[in-house]
Amino acid sequence: MPTVTVAGSVTLQQAATALQDKLGSRYEITTHGSGPQQALKVKQSAASTATVHLDQDGNATTFHVHGGGLVISRMVNEFGIAKKVAATIAAAFATQPAS
Repeated sequence: MPTVTVAGSVTLQQAATALQDKLGSRYEITTHGSGPQQALKVKQSAASTATVHLDQDGNATTFHVHGGGLVISRMVNEFGIAKKVAATIAAAFATQPAS
């Protein structure tokens, strides 16, 4: 599971907008849930999906990116779309090394 920590408080909507701007129209970005269960879903195709959860901690936001799908496709998505989404978040916001 790729993890990216950025300085500052980033909202789910700000993250969704940044991902859509950077990834383009080939990707569908949607929000799901409410409160602490809120997450982003990034979809390139029916078989290529990732889920992004945000953790706010003072002056930093940590993004946890998971590949979606069933067992085999989830493993493929962890190394494919999940890494791409994490790299896009890192490029969109000033990042700090994740621990």
